[in-house]
Amino acid sequence: MSTLPSVDASRNRLPSLEVPSGKRPAWRQRLIQAERGLAWGLRADSVFFVHFFGISIVLAAGMAFGLELWQWVAITLALTVVLSAEMFQQGLKLLVDTGDQTPPANVARALSIGTAAVLVACIGSVLVLGLIFVSRGIELFAD
Repeated sequence: MSTLPSVDASRNRLPSLEVPSGKRPAWRQRLIQAERGLAWGLRADSVFFVHFFGISIVLAAGMAFGLELWQWVAITLALTVVLSAEMFQQGLKLLVDTGDQTPPANVARALSIGTAAVLVACIGSVLVLGLIFVSRGIELFAD
C-alpha cells in the first residue's frame, strides 16, 4: 500500500499526484492514482465529514425502515452523485488555486458553477431520499 503524504498547512496545498512509473502496468498506476486522489480529495476539505455524517444517518434510517433492494440502489446512486460532484469541485478548486490573489472573474464564475453543481446534486439526492423514505414510511405505518 502507498503512504499518504501530509498536507502543506502553510499554503493549504496538496502534493503532486505524480505516480512513480517504475515497472507497474498502466492499469495499476491508474488504481494507485485513483486511491491517492480519493485520499487527498477527502482530506482537502472538511465538507466530506458533513457528507459522511449525513450518509451514516441515511444508512441507519434505511436499516430501521427495512428498505428493499431497489431503494438501496437508488440511495447508493444518489449519494455517489453527491460525493462525485464534491470531488470534482475539489479538483476544480485545486486547478484554479491562485494563492492569496483575487481570482479573475472567469475563474470565480467557474468555481461558482462547480459549487452550484454540488448544490444541484445535493438537492436531487435529498429529493430521492425523501421520496424513498416517505413512501416506505407510508407502507409501514398505513396499516
